[in-house]
Amino acid sequence: MNRELYLFIIWHNGRFMEKQIAADLKKKFDIFQIYNVVWKPDNYAANLARFYGKKLPKGYKKEKETGSGAFRAYLVYDKNPQFSKGKNIAIQHCKSNYRHLTGGGNLVHATDNATDTNEALLFLFGKTTKDFEQEQPNPLPQDYERDVIGSPRWENIEQVLEVVKKLPFTRIKEYKNSYIIHSKNADLVRRILNAKNHFKLPGVHKYTINIGRAKQAIYIRKVS
Repeated sequence: MNRELYLFIIWHNGRFMEKQIAADLKKKFDIFQIYNVVWKPDNYAANLARFYGKKLPKGYKKEKETGSGAFRAYLVYDKNPQFSKGKNIAIQHCKSNYRHLTGGGNLVHATDNATDTNEALLFLFGKTTKDFEQEQPNPLPQDYERDVIGSPRWENIEQVLEVVKKLPFTRIKEYKNSYIIHSKNADLVRRILNAKNHFKLPGVHKYTINIGRAKQAIYIRKVS
C-alpha cells in the first residue's frame, strides 16, 4: 500500500509534552513538515469552531482546554497504513497514547483517514494533501501566523473560488451576478466558506459570506 499523509496537532496546553511526542512520531512515521501555528487571540474560538465543525463542544469550552497560544502541527507519512473500520490503526493508537500522556484530555488532535486529513489541511493552510505532496520535506519547524482560511473574512472572491475548486466532487458556475456551487459535500462547502444567514430556494440554499468589508451572496446546491 502507498504511504499516506496525516496531521497531528499538539495544542498549546499540551506542548509541555511535545518533546516526548515528537520523539515518538519520529520513531513511528516519516516527519514531512512541522509548523508553529499562531492564531489571533480574538479569533481563536471562531477558528476552533470552524476547524472542528459540529464536533466542537458548545461555547468556549474547547478554547479553555486547548489554550489560545501557538500550537504545533506535524505532517507525517505512514509508510504502511493499516485500517480498521476506515480509520488508520497506528494513528488512532498514537493519538490515544499522546492524549493520555498530556493528562487524558483532548490536547492532541490527529486525522485518521485521507478525507479527514485533506479537510484539516485545507482549513489550516488552504492547501490540500495533493498540494503538500508537491512540496519538499522539511523537518525544521516553520512559523505560520495565519487564522483558519477565510477567517474572519475572505480577501476577495478569487480567493474563495480558488479554495472551493480544491474540494472533491464540487464545481462552480456563474449565477445571478454571483456563483452557484454544486457539491456532494454541501455542508463542508458551507463550513469552508464560513457562510451565514441562509434561506432556501427551490433546490438551492442562498448564503452570504464576508469578503473584505462587503457581504457577497453565494449559492450552494447539494448534488448526489
